[in-house]
Amino acid sequence: MRSPRIFALLTVLASTALLTPPAQAVTTAQTSAATTYRGEGDRLLRVRATAKPGIVKITHDGEGYFSVWSLNPSGKEDDLLANQVGPYKGTAAFNTGASNRTAAFSIKADGAWTLQVLPLTKARSWSITSRGTGDDVLRLSSTSRGLRSLKVRHSGDGYFSVWTLDANGRIHNLVASKVGTYAGTVSLPPGTRYASVKANGAWSIVRR
Repeated sequence: MRSPRIFALLTVLASTALLTPPAQAVTTAQTSAATTYRGEGDRLLRVRATAKPGIVKITHDGEGYFSVWSLNPSGKEDDLLANQVGPYKGTAAFNTGASNRTAAFSIKADGAWTLQVLPLTKARSWSITSRGTGDDVLRLSSTSRGLRSLKVRHSGDGYFSVWTLDANGRIHNLVASKVGTYAGTVSLPPGTRYASVKANGAWSIVRR
């Protein structure tokens, strides 16, 4: 006959096993890095307030004006993440300023859209020669050092800019800024880890 003490111990262990979720479910919840939102037309999309820099992959299939702003907890516009008439596909960085804190995204659209929010570390790898069309964010494998240069080109007719960001994802330097086509060689500022590209046409960046 089992003693009352052993019986009580077995009861507690059985209860614990029933209450503990499967290990696979816990891992899945903890390792999910992306959050995707979908909608159509204008929307105020509230998110958990954060000051941590990140990226947003954005699409829009409408024909009219489309824009996405990040808003701070006071409802003030912080970062203009997308700004285009017609279909849009691009990636933008947010919370790159030291005082930025995002609590919502304000979307103006006449068609269906998607927003995928990810950590800044999920930005596209910045190879020796990187090419793209439209807005994008690039990530170096390590912070830049020494005297390096960037050969930059843009073939669009709208506004084009390249901002470098430091290892913490904060604004570092504006290395290119022009409306229309652009071709130039500029310095890659030491301490650069990311680059935020705004463009409405094809572009290329070659590191040297």
